[in-house]
Amino acid sequence: MKKPVFWSICFLMAVLSANAVYGQGFTGAGSGTNTRQVQTVTVSQAKNLPDNSLVILTGNIVQSIGREKFTFRDSTGDITIEVERNLWALLDLSVSADDRVEIRGEIDIEKRVAEIDTKYLRKL
Repeated sequence: MKKPVFWSICFLMAVLSANAVYGQGFTGAGSGTNTRQVQTVTVSQAKNLPDNSLVILTGNIVQSIGREKFTFRDSTGDITIEVERNLWALLDLSVSADDRVEIRGEIDIEKRVAEIDTKYLRKL
């Protein structure tokens, strides 16, 4: 693996794990506590969360529906996810509709429809 890719992956993992750790420990004055909690949810639950909620979902990417947009499915339904091209390359990852994956991202509500802006994904 090339060094820039390695360091980019390390940085991405540190950023994604920061929210989980940041909310722990001291929460008093001056702590700058981040009140956004990462939630493990289903697709149906994700569709009802507020904009910018941080989520983790497990399921399958079943279809490409355009530039960087895909249909993600779990046992409760489908939702559109956005995975930037550079994330695929950064993670050196390819998946098929048969591969079970975990995605981590942020709810993005546009025109009253929820999508997931994917920040990280991995095969399970």
